Amino acid sequence: MISECRTHFALQSEEGNIIGLKFALPNLPNVKDGNVMATRKFTPEELRAITRLAKQWGKIVVRHAFGEQGPGLDVDLAQMEEVAYAAAQGLTAGALEEATSQQGQQLGEQQSCPQCHKLCPVTPDERPILAKGGAFQLREPKCHCPTCRRDFFPSASATQARRARLQPDDHPQDSVRDR
Repeated sequence: MISECRTHFALQSEEGNIIGLKFALPNLPNVKDGNVMATRKFTPEELRAITRLAKQWGKIVVRHAFGEQGPGLDVDLAQMEEVAYAAAQGLTAGALEEATSQQGQQLGEQQSCPQCHKLCPVTPDERPILAKGGAFQLREPKCHCPTCRRDFFPSASATQARRARLQPDDHPQDSVRDR
């Protein structure tokens, strides 16, 4: 365990040591029927630790919004809730933008075209996404094959050189992957 961290909002055990949480997953995708599946889910304790960390950030937000003395007596609960809601939306956007960006970087600079297998450059295609906690900008990896004259999104399994499978309830005309 690391104990030299001086950050006042780092998670600490009751003994005062920094809790070492490892959230990074190995880069070994679980592949079923050619589709990448999640490799594991977070445990309830890991999710509680993330909640405790975000709660500490909430204290920083209050100091930033209202100053070192905190909200004055003229600030009502609705105003405090407005600040908390804005902070939650920002935390959601920041976490999802960073996580999806890091995930996209793992693809590398080029991906093979699913049709002709020619290596094509990976470029980010930004679009707004509405998630449970608010909106964020997704920098989705996108490739364009000049030979096939098509765009493709290399988020489907690299072991499969065909289109990403649709869920049984999806319809091909609704698929965002087939743009």
